[in-house]
Amino acid sequence: MVVGLGLRYLAREHATKDAVQYLIPWYGFARDHGVAGLGEAFTNYTPLYSYLLLIAAQFDGWGQPLSLVKAISAVFEFGCAMVAAQMVWRAIRLPVPASLAFCGVWLAATVLFNGAVWGQADSIWTFFTLLSVSMFMQGRNGVLPFAVACAVKAQGVFLGPFVFGMLLRRGIHWAWLAALPVMYMVLAIPVLSAGRPLSSVLRVYLDQADTFHRLTMNAANIWVFAGGVPYAIGVAVGLVLAAAAGLALSVFIARSKQDGPEFILLVACVSLLLMPYLLPKMHDRYFYAFELAAIALACINPRYLPFAVIAQLDGVLSYLGFERDMVMGLLPAAICNTFLGVYLLLDLWRGEHGFRFPIIAWLGFAVSNLGLLSYLMLADPEWSISLAFLATAGFATVMAFTLINESRRA
Repeated sequence: MVVGLGLRYLAREHATKDAVQYLIPWYGFARDHGVAGLGEAFTNYTPLYSYLLLIAAQFDGWGQPLSLVKAISAVFEFGCAMVAAQMVWRAIRLPVPASLAFCGVWLAATVLFNGAVWGQADSIWTFFTLLSVSMFMQGRNGVLPFAVACAVKAQGVFLGPFVFGMLLRRGIHWAWLAALPVMYMVLAIPVLSAGRPLSSVLRVYLDQADTFHRLTMNAANIWVFAGGVPYAIGVAVGLVLAAAAGLALSVFIARSKQDGPEFILLVACVSLLLMPYLLPKMHDRYFYAFELAAIALACINPRYLPFAVIAQLDGVLSYLGFERDMVMGLLPAAICNTFLGVYLLLDLWRGEHGFRFPIIAWLGFAVSNLGLLSYLMLADPEWSISLAFLATAGFATVMAFTLINESRRA
């Protein structure tokens, strides 16, 4: 906990172009206008983020504006770490793996990059996504936190195939799906009461979808291999592929005879990987929920440790494409995510026997390392590497040695 707070403190003043253009002005508006500002769409996010900015603004003067915005992410990052630890504890009732799950998420390289370095808020929707998975692992109905995740950010829908499959599997009434629009409108009540037009609230996701017109925004997915595909065709094909794959996964979950917390977390991981891998217009940080769920899965069953390690390295390679315009690692990261997807799907197909073909995991790990080493060797020698980057690289190294140790024992 202390190490994580220290790393976040070191990165508190690191500002990206997005932070300067969006986050700091949003915070300034919330601070200057207070609750009365809710009547205006001063962010391009859903209403909940506006409320969180208002809360952060109450601590104005305790730190720089960007530091306070990053504190929002840190709170939910802590929540994600707690939920991951709870998943592991309830699954195997062992304190050490549960503690490692907390440490793994709290200190994960992609988590530090996303929140502490960039000030992004993917930890918010991911917290509710993991909470939904945790509830299903306990045999409870996790639709409500899933609905909140979707109401926070559209990326919450990545868990959709998993949730739909669990509804079919457990005979939960389809009426629960109405929680998605209902929860969105409930969270919008304060801004609507402040005078913001209903059309503005309902148009948030459409406006976000129309912001960029590229098949991939540094996301290590299938569209890295399709650079020559026209945008309109790629969007249509990607949506069809994701819908078909999502439906197939839902049907598999509903019909599978496998059961138990590990199986439920595994299929959730597949859903969280498969959707951003197939969908077009994805950003580099949209594998965030998969990267965190993979850590919890590895703590439940060490056989999945390579997936958690490779997912972290792939995430760092993708983030560097935006951070320093070094896109050379994007292709290796996309190849590795392809290997991860194939491996996990084959693992599900084999059932209780699992798909034991560690060469794929090691190959993916090697390709990721080559991409990262290429970046370090070819980067501008005059660039001063930040302490936060050194910390994340060190964490990846530690995880690599842990992977080697586990493999030897196996």
